[in-house]
Amino acid sequence: MYIKCNKSSLFLTKDRELHNSPILFIHGFTGSSKSWDAVRDNIDYPSFAIDIPGHHKSTFNNLKDDYYFNDFTNELYITLKKINIKTIHLCGYSLGGRLAICFAAKYPHIVESLVLESTSIGIENREDRNQIYDKDLNISTSINENLKEFISNWETNNLFADQEIRNKLDFLKQRTIRLNHTKEQLSYALKIFSVGRMPFMLNNFQKFNFPISIINGKDDIKYIKKGRDMLKLNNKAKQYIIDQASHNVHMENVHLYTDILSNNIK
Repeated sequence: MYIKCNKSSLFLTKDRELHNSPILFIHGFTGSSKSWDAVRDNIDYPSFAIDIPGHHKSTFNNLKDDYYFNDFTNELYITLKKINIKTIHLCGYSLGGRLAICFAAKYPHIVESLVLESTSIGIENREDRNQIYDKDLNISTSINENLKEFISNWETNNLFADQEIRNKLDFLKQRTIRLNHTKEQLSYALKIFSVGRMPFMLNNFQKFNFPISIINGKDDIKYIKKGRDMLKLNNKAKQYIIDQASHNVHMENVHLYTDILSNNIK
């Protein structure tokens, strides 16, 4: 279903009936709501997933307008109200985890629990943020020039090294999702949602007063460290490090991933 907002049009895939604080899944960069199909099929709990603006069926209404993390959180809040969802369990992967943190910071009364997979609270140092943003602007240009070539290069990232071996079916499904994006929309999404543009969320994260599950793959050393840093900030947080997985845990080890969800979301 579509929800038209001020600056974007958001697409949701949802169970026929949502009740009792459903799980809302937010995918990572180049993914879509369909990236969560295997997880949603393996949990006995009402859920829905959203396409982030610029991905799959969710679009920025005007690519000349500016758009901020705060715009996404506000438009997601409006969307939840329109479909009569009062509280949620929020689960985000990578970029989706960063968006989940920003949403939870602004609307904590809606969030029953937070599941954060392979993500971070942002970058503290302004100079480091600017460097990352400049790098993402260059990548954004490459997406516009040749989406297929960008996807091919993106899949060689070390974070994704063993995905095809561990889950070939979903790896190929993920490739199809990536190649079906509109290059102008995806390019703009990277400009908007670059971690270099994200507010540093340390103070907000410390104040969260609901359960937080931090999930990392055992092979993802960089994000295990980020997860441990987050763990130290909030005594409501627990970290889970999953064998036979790297950055995309829910693809590479879906059964252990859904076990964690089932044990932590009631």
